[in-house]
Amino acid sequence: MLNLFKKLHYGARVLLSKLGGQPETIDVAGKASILLHGGEGEPFVYLHSALGESLMWLPFHQAFAKKFRVYSPIHPGFGRSGGFDLIADIEDMAFHYIDMLDALGLEQVCLGGVSLGGWIAAEIAVRWPERVKRLWIADAPGLWVEGSSLGDLFRVAQNREKLREMLFHDPHSAMASVVIKDNVDESTMLNAYQAMTVLARMVWQRPYDPKLAGRLRRIACPTLLLWGDNDRLVPPAYGEAYHKLIPGSELKLIPNCGHLPMFEKEAEFVEAITKFCGV
Repeated sequence: MLNLFKKLHYGARVLLSKLGGQPETIDVAGKASILLHGGEGEPFVYLHSALGESLMWLPFHQAFAKKFRVYSPIHPGFGRSGGFDLIADIEDMAFHYIDMLDALGLEQVCLGGVSLGGWIAAEIAVRWPERVKRLWIADAPGLWVEGSSLGDLFRVAQNREKLREMLFHDPHSAMASVVIKDNVDESTMLNAYQAMTVLARMVWQRPYDPKLAGRLRRIACPTLLLWGDNDRLVPPAYGEAYHKLIPGSELKLIPNCGHLPMFEKEAEFVEAITKFCGV
């Protein structure tokens, strides 16, 4: 009964959040890209994970929009964002987003993302450090960490129970079943297919960027590394590796949290990033 109440409560929050973010199609170097945006204040760019959570404006987006002007673009290959045929690797994703910042007229932003989005944010920050005012990275791959393997997302992608176990600290929670539903409709299946297609292109041959570790010293802004302390997909050892390589960075572990802190520990996630970017 408690889980049902929590599901209904979150569903109501999602409906209310949809009143906030506005979708827009913008031209990014000749590609039609979908962008959700809302709020007022300093520009804040959120790059989504392979889950595709930015396909709609969610409660955590709305929470950030109370303090910032939030830009939440949808990656090429997800939803109706075009240009995936021109994306061959993670570097192409980074160039896509610097083109987007140019198209939006944003000279400097607070930039961050979860998982795949965090990896992309890191790749942007090492190439164009002057464009990033503050950087946050949550539960992101991108590095080779000796002795700590990434979870095999492809192996469990079709098993909803195993997927919840990999992505959530508490796979039996209401939020786990809200995010990873048992009854999969056609839209959800399409989104999952798109996610696996993008991930396969990014990580199938090599799930990291061999040049990134040597480039992280180029990051010139304050950096927050935010990790679920029980992330089974990208373990905290990856956060520790980023911490060692990014000068002056701060590593914060979120207790009792898996790979998706924006869902499992939304309040802590939003508070930590808002405080960091609002300084």
